[in-house]
Amino acid sequence: MNAIIENHINKKPITFELSKKTCVRQKSLSHGLTWAHYRNNNEHLSYVNNKQHTLSMYLTGGYNTFRTDIKANKGAPGKFCLMPKGADSQWQVGDTQEFMHLYFDDTYIKRLALRVFDIDPRTIDLPELTFTEDLGLEALFRHNMARANWHTNDLQLALEQVTDTILISMLQRMGNKQLKSPLKGGLSPKICVLVCDFIQANYQRQIYLDELADLAQLSEYHFCRMFKESLAQTPQEYLTNVRIEHVKHALSYSELKLADIALKVGFSNQSHMGRYFKKLIGVSPREFRRQA
Repeated sequence: MNAIIENHINKKPITFELSKKTCVRQKSLSHGLTWAHYRNNNEHLSYVNNKQHTLSMYLTGGYNTFRTDIKANKGAPGKFCLMPKGADSQWQVGDTQEFMHLYFDDTYIKRLALRVFDIDPRTIDLPELTFTEDLGLEALFRHNMARANWHTNDLQLALEQVTDTILISMLQRMGNKQLKSPLKGGLSPKICVLVCDFIQANYQRQIYLDELADLAQLSEYHFCRMFKESLAQTPQEYLTNVRIEHVKHALSYSELKLADIALKVGFSNQSHMGRYFKKLIGVSPREFRRQA
């Protein structure tokens, strides 16, 4: 009996470091992205980074803030820190300072690298950075994020685009120095293209897991593992993302009703489409159409 690819989006809690700092504001964007603006002063804290990667920049102050677990420079306005998932650190915070954190999932950055640069997700290995400078990134943080109104949905898509630009700039800054090698596991490039092309061509209908496994000449279990290794997402997540891209196109360039769009791209109904659209894009289909 054919097994249908299950609809599933992993729900991962956002981990914020234990601290007395004040959260000035916070904004969750699409699935896997969260911004937070903090204020803090005069304390020793531990940063336990076990759920997401964190890219942060000091807006003001930080001159007497430094890490106590390693030898590093002190902070200052415009200085960046990158704390990859799994990196723990100890900090001494000085006089009053304000800073912004961008929390992003490992899955999100890997999919972005694949989509923009055609980089194999398995090669992404973010470095730990403490108080570095990047004038381009600083301008994006200050002029596009720090000055933006986070409390309105009208800017949701614009904030997502700026966030992607920031992460893309970060990847470009890394160059090829942080790429892992050699690669192990995953689908071969030929099989990966074959399977993705099949999904792209058949996204409007129900796709069965055994169809994809047969294309790859693997068992269903082994295929799912290898697919996620290569594309940083499950086959169902890939299919859902393909459908959502077609929904975005239809919302932008057609006047079809939402219920008709849902059926046209392969969702069972409008509610089903709306739930996944809001999860992945951050706004409802109606709000997206209004902003497009």
